[in-house]
Amino acid sequence: MIDIKNMSVLIVDDMENMCKSIRGMMKVLEYGKKFRFANNGKEAWNLLKKEPSDIAITDWNMPVMTGVELLELIREDRELRDMPVVMVTAEANREIVAEAAEADIDFYILKPLTVKTLGSRIAYMVEKANNPSPVVRHLKQALIKEEQGDIDGAIVEVLAAMDADPDSSRPARELGYLYYKKGDFKKAEKYYIKAAHMNKLDVIAFHRLGELYLEKNDIDNAIKFLEKAISISPRHVSRGVNFGKILVQKGMKQKAVGIFKKAISISDDSIALREEIADFCLEHEMFKFGVELMTFIIENVPGRHDLLLKIASAYEKLNENEKTIRYLIEAESHMKDDVDIKIRLARLYMSTQQTFRADSKLRDVIAIDPGNEEARQLFSKNL
Repeated sequence: MIDIKNMSVLIVDDMENMCKSIRGMMKVLEYGKKFRFANNGKEAWNLLKKEPSDIAITDWNMPVMTGVELLELIREDRELRDMPVVMVTAEANREIVAEAAEADIDFYILKPLTVKTLGSRIAYMVEKANNPSPVVRHLKQALIKEEQGDIDGAIVEVLAAMDADPDSSRPARELGYLYYKKGDFKKAEKYYIKAAHMNKLDVIAFHRLGELYLEKNDIDNAIKFLEKAISISPRHVSRGVNFGKILVQKGMKQKAVGIFKKAISISDDSIALREEIADFCLEHEMFKFGVELMTFIIENVPGRHDLLLKIASAYEKLNENEKTIRYLIEAESHMKDDVDIKIRLARLYMSTQQTFRADSKLRDVIAIDPGNEEARQLFSKNL
């Protein structure tokens, strides 16, 4: 049981003034006795692992680790997962609602905070924690039975949760998960679809349907439901990318490109995502799309000369010598003393019968590194 007057509270926000403001409001409300503070999710997680708190109040957007990422760690931890958490956010939209549902947030509060709002939300949250509803009790028991390996027992508990609250999509979604885990794909599909119909923002149901159809090799439906999950919540960008990678490994490269483009279009950091996808594409011989992504980065991020070499390597594997030489020359203009670039150019010039240019590059290498054996051997062949 949580004693609201004497509870321990963890306040997480990258703004020191906000931490002090929340503590001040809590003291006005006479809520809480012990307060700890963290500047981001990572610091908060380290504090919680050393000593749990009764409740946590955390900002949504923070550097290093966001509030949602912290929540995921908490809900996955056996000792901490039942800790009540209130999320503070500056905006309200369907993405926030979807993320709140997925991360199992107890409450989220819109800024600016007031003593009245904070007080009522925390009082209700603590009351719910001390006196959980039948749905919550059954779902918690289901989780315990699942962890014990009793899937049938977990299903019984979730069915009881569904009876307790027929309007909630969560029990239906959990039944889908349990039947999926049991290998009964037909029933898993049935309950995931039920959850998705009950709650159009149940992003977990849409994503798990995508995974289920992928396992059934129903790629069209897998893409359909995964795209729906991505459209609801940008958190699913990474899952979309992973799905695209699976499609590549299944030989469906064109479909994967469509998924990758969708993920990039809604990503908060499209440059980093483009580079991740580009590297993957080059490793899997999707050279043209990889080059397209890297060219975009070079055009938009000054100083990324290292990508010129990757593009050159892609064109070399495509046997497009002119483009390979062009990008190597551009890379060389930024890395003038890089002997590896000069040797690569020399080899290409030799293969295209450009003896004089090969000779010039090899002389440049020997001038920089007189003992370079590879350059000397190529030089003797070029004579």
